[in-house]
Amino acid sequence: MAEEEKTDGEIFFGSEKREYPRVPMNAPVRYRQLNKEESDKALGRFADNSNLLSQYEEAETMNVSKNGIAMYTNEELPAKATVAVNMHISIPGIACNCKAIAEVIRRDKSDNPKYNYVVALKFVKIVHHNLKNYRFLDLNNLLDVNDPMA
Repeated sequence: MAEEEKTDGEIFFGSEKREYPRVPMNAPVRYRQLNKEESDKALGRFADNSNLLSQYEEAETMNVSKNGIAMYTNEELPAKATVAVNMHISIPGIACNCKAIAEVIRRDKSDNPKYNYVVALKFVKIVHHNLKNYRFLDLNNLLDVNDPMA
């Protein structure tokens, strides 16, 4: 495999080949694992999800993508569990609060001394975001980071 070269003045994006590239981001996350009944209600078309996070645990994002997040946590969330999450996404020039329903797709041991696990979540439903003030931007566009080298 040939080595990629970097010359002065160029930005090296690496070789990200994922369908939904990830943006490294450390931000606090509030989350709560939902039971089956709560999950079914939250995913319903006319769900009232305003009180889903009245009780919550705290975590920290590792990275964010258009399709989900990876977060550090001390709770051992099982694969396929449904989780309500609330986080603040901050990218230069834009800040957004986001509440979503997500599915745990992977859990690994963490090498971060502050947390026991890294949990990968796939967004199932975006419940709320406050990007309404940005006329030409929605949450999917905000998190849609394309690698120009791909």
